[in-house]
Amino acid sequence: MKAALLPYLFLPFLALLVSACQTGAENRISQNPALYKKLSAKDRGLVAAGDVREGMSKDAVYLALGRPDMVRERSNARNISESWAYFVTHPVPTSSLSHANIYRPFYGRYQIHPHFGYCRGTGWHYESVDYVRFVTKTITFSGNYVVALEHNR
Repeated sequence: MKAALLPYLFLPFLALLVSACQTGAENRISQNPALYKKLSAKDRGLVAAGDVREGMSKDAVYLALGRPDMVRERSNARNISESWAYFVTHPVPTSSLSHANIYRPFYGRYQIHPHFGYCRGTGWHYESVDYVRFVTKTITFSGNYVVALEHNR
């Protein structure tokens, strides 16, 4: 009896997994089909792949990359431009030294204590992970069209 119910228990999880496989660009395209249909065939292919080219409209960039994480406006004597920046978060391992690592009597040149051994463990060394945001893409618009692309590696 229990073995017969097992496939039915995993069915909702499988449906959730399959529905989560849609990319961000595919979600935005399905939510805005009128915007997608107005694009040229070349731009449709780029938007579906999540890519951008110079000359694309703001709507196409939104469909391809989504809402920007930061928007900057710049003006000079000739024109007004707008830049959209997209961020990504990377884990960065960090370590901090406790008071025991600042002052360590009996630790020789190789950081070995005669009784406690290496300078490791609780109270000696604290390791953690911080998450740092980096700008990955910057798209600059003049009017309603892309005039410059920046990709940070």
